Amino acid sequence: MKAFLDENFLLQSEPAQILYHKYAENQPIFDFHNHLSPQEIFQNKPLGNLANAWLDHDHYKWRAMRAAGVDEKLITGHLNPDGSVKETTAENDYKRYLAFVETLQLCVGNPLYHWSHLELKRYFGIDKPVTPDNARKIWDECNELLSEVKFAPQGLLKKMNVKELCTTDDPLDSLEWHKKLAKGEIKVRPSFRPDMVLAAGSTGFADYISKLQETDGTRFRSIDDMLEALGRRMDFFKQNGCVVSDHSLENDFYLPTNWNDVNYIFEKAWIGKKLSREEIAKYKGWVLIQLGKLYAQKGFVMQIHIGALRDNNTAMLEATGKNIGEDSLNDFNFAPQLSAVLNAVYSASPDARTILYNLNPKDNEALATMAANFRNCQFGPAWWFNDHKDGIEEQLRVYSRTAPLGCFVGMLTDSRSFLSYPRHEYFRRILCNYVGNLVEQGEFPWDEEQLGALIKKICWDNAVEFFK
Repeated sequence: MKAFLDENFLLQSEPAQILYHKYAENQPIFDFHNHLSPQEIFQNKPLGNLANAWLDHDHYKWRAMRAAGVDEKLITGHLNPDGSVKETTAENDYKRYLAFVETLQLCVGNPLYHWSHLELKRYFGIDKPVTPDNARKIWDECNELLSEVKFAPQGLLKKMNVKELCTTDDPLDSLEWHKKLAKGEIKVRPSFRPDMVLAAGSTGFADYISKLQETDGTRFRSIDDMLEALGRRMDFFKQNGCVVSDHSLENDFYLPTNWNDVNYIFEKAWIGKKLSREEIAKYKGWVLIQLGKLYAQKGFVMQIHIGALRDNNTAMLEATGKNIGEDSLNDFNFAPQLSAVLNAVYSASPDARTILYNLNPKDNEALATMAANFRNCQFGPAWWFNDHKDGIEEQLRVYSRTAPLGCFVGMLTDSRSFLSYPRHEYFRRILCNYVGNLVEQGEFPWDEEQLGALIKKICWDNAVEFFK
């Protein structure tokens, strides 16, 4: 019987072990998509106790606790409606922590069990599985360390060898905290995520466009003026280190249209009139294409995340707010729409760079083969509900079948938690095991130097090159 979480965890062959320990283990991290707070990084305040550090921002853990029947007071009961953390007592925080420890005992086969123990081991040096019996001892040990400056956000990032990371930011953001972090040891870059710009027909769209107009200091006479303003916001983001944009597409996002129709739809939405589904799809597709062209001009990589079905539990949304773990996979047929968008962008801007992510694993092959139609377009890493062992392995298999694996840009965290960076180790072990097993099974020749260089590229070099 193999020991749990030993040095060769997930590495099933000698080639896999060599590739990981010699070529992957010590590579730095470029985390090109996450939801960390630049303000929290700059202020660098201690995270508090283990419940704060482990649970305050991790909706993966909240979902598991909720599924295990834990009272919501011990999951999101410590949050304000805006997502900020209320004042809590040590007694209540320990109850939250213990509820999660008890939940973990039920998580056989769940990536949370692996992630959580990698977090304990890599950050706190704890190599024993946490149980209700040793929970108090581990609580005390971790809390003592969390009081030290080196366990504040910047220290935790350095501990995991994070060199660069890209937060997720609205185009209207002042980037105040990114500016303050500009001379720091870790490069903290903003990402350009214009969700509300594409949300025509939704509550808040009209107010948002008015705020964009005010921020830009111009008057929008047509949709072209809005796009020009967004181009100036991109310039501002680029001046502050931005190299990437991001979009979440959760339903139909393209229908053929023309400028006159889209401009009419834009004006209609801005004055608050209701739009049809067809009008929304026309608007989204046209604007998405124009943004894609602008990203190529500015040198941004365009990230497209497809397939989340958000806020399924209305009662929970009203009581606690968004991003609490009440989301799931969507299921809609988008391949022709994506093809039309990418074709328009790349026809106008052959130097465009794009990463495509799918949440529903049924779309793996469709997205991977779509990416292979365009130069510098990648099938992105296993995302959200797919970033477990099986999902990562399948993403690697599909990528390998449809494109040269050695070009892959590697992993990201997509997390709000400062303790989530061992997920890069998790990915790297699975990557090395995948390649090592191909060698072990005689499906690829063993050339340590060649394969070691390939592993290093996927862990670091390719992302640095792709994002310039």
